[in-house]
Amino acid sequence: MKNLYIILLLFSITFAQAQEPNKFSLQEAVDYALQYNANIKKAENNVLKAQKKVWETTAMGFPQIDGAASYQQFIKQPVNLLPARIMNPQAPPGTYVPVKFGTEQNMKWSATLKQLIFSGSYLVGLQSSRTFKKISENAAIKTRQKIKEAVVNAYGNALLTDESIKIMQHNVDVVKQNLFEVRQMYQNGLVEETDVEQMQITLSNLQNQLDYLQRMKKVAYEMLNYTLGRSVDGPLELTDNIDTLKDAGMQLDLLQQDFNPDKNIDYQIAKNQAKAKKLQVKYEKTKALPTIAAFVNYGKNAYNNDFKFFDDTQNWYEQSLFGININIPIFSSFARSARVKQAKLDLENAQNDLTEKAKELKLKFDKARNEYEHSFKNYDIAKDNLTLAEKIAKKEQIKYKEGVGNSFQLNQARMQLYQAQQQYLQSIIEIINKKVVLENLLGE
Repeated sequence: MKNLYIILLLFSITFAQAQEPNKFSLQEAVDYALQYNANIKKAENNVLKAQKKVWETTAMGFPQIDGAASYQQFIKQPVNLLPARIMNPQAPPGTYVPVKFGTEQNMKWSATLKQLIFSGSYLVGLQSSRTFKKISENAAIKTRQKIKEAVVNAYGNALLTDESIKIMQHNVDVVKQNLFEVRQMYQNGLVEETDVEQMQITLSNLQNQLDYLQRMKKVAYEMLNYTLGRSVDGPLELTDNIDTLKDAGMQLDLLQQDFNPDKNIDYQIAKNQAKAKKLQVKYEKTKALPTIAAFVNYGKNAYNNDFKFFDDTQNWYEQSLFGININIPIFSSFARSARVKQAKLDLENAQNDLTEKAKELKLKFDKARNEYEHSFKNYDIAKDNLTLAEKIAKKEQIKYKEGVGNSFQLNQARMQLYQAQQQYLQSIIEIINKKVVLENLLGE
């Protein structure tokens, strides 16, 4: 039976892993992360918690019923002294008779219905709980934007590593072939030994960079898995390539949009925080208003010298009570006034923060739009530079083989080519990353 349980457990784990997707486009990766990332789940839980908080506050204005039950048994009954003349008129003055009142045991139960009739604090508290819910929802949206940006960055870095490995492997193969040719030329006395050594150094550096990139690929994929909310070392295949991301990232219509702070989630959060401070002022003011509540109590008491409270012969005596409580604040030594003034100062600060947040976000938007637009120019320049660097490297290679060039110029051309290759890839990743920053500011 135990072995069967283990087999079923392993089968369920294997089946669950098989069901988990391993291939992702960028959009699929974003959608997946927005469902399974741990921070998303926390944000959603906070929204649910805020919803329950609204109901908790609302329920305070609805009828409340409390029940109570008690049982008592006197180990030693209290004794009271009565004047002896009550029992015996002939008793001498100043004498007393010890008397025990009541039974040794008693039991009672009661239920109390309470209803809040008026409370200014309750009304403001209800509004505040709804504002708190709004802030939680805003925070969830902000979390989603951060996760989207993190996925785009992680996905882009993984693709960048893949493309860099392909290019570096090609460079290594080319230099290996060049090294073979130079060695042949050296053996024939056409070049110096220094040329062979220089080529060997170049190959060693490229192989070392290739090894580093291959190690970093594992880290890049683990980071993407972590951002997605998957197992860090789970299998992962990216279906988009760097060119498709570049094409999707170059959206000129984003540059035509104007900034509207009301669509920005950071501004909405600041706006709701200012609203919360305004409600806090109202709340402190309502503390000077009376609170009115009504209640109805009903219960039964039973008395006996023996524990026979559940027998049919036990007598139970009813009691019932209705009442209204009115609490009227009269004088607080100006403590309430001080709290109101503090709340007003907090409100003033929150309103100033809201004004400053609008300015700050406008500056961020202008910067993000300029950087996004500039990333297009960087890409065009990097693309042109890569084309020129390839031509220069090819010419220097031909000149070197024909004996009219030298190893130093060839090496410089190669270094320039390798740098142009990396700048080209970085320019594409920059477009993708700048786009998501601008979209978040616009509230897309």
